[in-house]
Amino acid sequence: MRYPELLSKRTGVIILHPLLIALILLFSYPITHTIPTPFWFIILTSFILAVIFLLAQNWLSGVAVLYLVFITDIPLIGAMIHYTGGLESMFPLLYVLLTILASLYLFRRGAYVVSLSAVVFFFILAMFERTTAGYPMQLALYRFSVFGLLFLFTGILSGSLSERYQRRSEEATRLRLTTEEIIRNLPTGILTVDSTGNIVYTNIAEGPLQAKVHLYIARFLNDPKTESSIEIQFAKRYYVLSCARIEHSNAALGILQDYTNIRALEEKSRVTEQIKLLATLGGSLAHEIRNPLASIRGSLEVVRDTEEESKALHFIDMALKESIRLNEIVTDFLNFAQFVPLKKNRLHISEVINEALLDTIKRAEAKKLRIKRKDGDFCILGDMNKLKSCFANVLNNAFEVSKRGQTISIVSHHKETEGFVEITDHGKGIPGNELKKIFDPFFTTKKGGIGLGLAIARNIIESHGGTIKVRSTAGKGTTFKLILPVA
Repeated sequence: MRYPELLSKRTGVIILHPLLIALILLFSYPITHTIPTPFWFIILTSFILAVIFLLAQNWLSGVAVLYLVFITDIPLIGAMIHYTGGLESMFPLLYVLLTILASLYLFRRGAYVVSLSAVVFFFILAMFERTTAGYPMQLALYRFSVFGLLFLFTGILSGSLSERYQRRSEEATRLRLTTEEIIRNLPTGILTVDSTGNIVYTNIAEGPLQAKVHLYIARFLNDPKTESSIEIQFAKRYYVLSCARIEHSNAALGILQDYTNIRALEEKSRVTEQIKLLATLGGSLAHEIRNPLASIRGSLEVVRDTEEESKALHFIDMALKESIRLNEIVTDFLNFAQFVPLKKNRLHISEVINEALLDTIKRAEAKKLRIKRKDGDFCILGDMNKLKSCFANVLNNAFEVSKRGQTISIVSHHKETEGFVEITDHGKGIPGNELKKIFDPFFTTKKGGIGLGLAIARNIIESHGGTIKVRSTAGKGTTFKLILPVA
């Protein structure tokens, strides 16, 4: 059986017992009269017993000592009753107080033992008083029955209540220990603040990290515009702090998760994927480069052996075109494979589209294509050169699949935190089996193409925190939807 912290205070109970007895006896007697000698004997006895009980703690258990304290109180109270009026004394009520006190320390069993012992001792005392003081038997039995029932009722009631208290106390202690143990050993940090910004609970060690988390949660509680989740970098580790308002927005809870290892695994996985991709791309690139090199070599050999300048000029022109194509292949490959840090600036999307059109307008003019624009301008944070290259690749793709005289539409608009640019052509469309592959490196259906344009475009958009989507209908055309976060 587990006992609450009350047991640990038994030394105080032992010391207070003789003091209470002395106060009750001394103040129950008129000041104008001399204190009777028996009173002093009772007080002295209580102090001697207290010393004995204090020493007994070294040999007996705490429960046994408490039983001795309460049981020896029964005859001491009997002596007080005898010397303060016998059956007419009001001190029998001290047994009620003793029973309640026993129930607090020894619970139901202690309440029952003390109350029954009080009933038995009070019966003996009543019979003794009837004999020595000449009380009628009826009066003695009446006083005994009244006080005896009171003692028993007090024992039963206080025992039942103390049992409930003990059970609730044990449950609360077990729950508190379990909850605290779980929270303390969680790999996740927890911090709660009240409406004034003070820390209510935290398992994060005191220091700069706790101060940083505390400050942000307090700001989150007071400012509705504060983000509910942020990334924190501290001492070469990475954390994610998620916040929530609780208690009807009168308090806030923050959960701090260390994802340094996860980030390292993600980075390792990303590098592995890049190595695999580059290995695949290397094989494809070698194949793509071999064909132009063969043409250049053959052309140069013909030039070397020919005697007529007119024939040599044709092969020189062929070698020049193949070398240009070779340069484009290498440039596209480097744009796709190499990571170039973005130099982000605040840009108007209309400016980015204008720059991309300047780079691609010759292809549109060659086919006499019409450009139809509907600008809903918005700002983004991005790298102008990279974004221009992205839009140019998508536009070139649209120009190439469009027939002479058709219209290319460019529509830009934004909604809340997202901006959209839709580029639509009216070509023959993309078959369903090819639609999922168009962003794969080196996938192409165009003669002479290397299939990196759309792959590069997707990489650029995703590096800006955006996405690129495509929808196509056979015979009606294709729409590329570029989505970017609004600055």
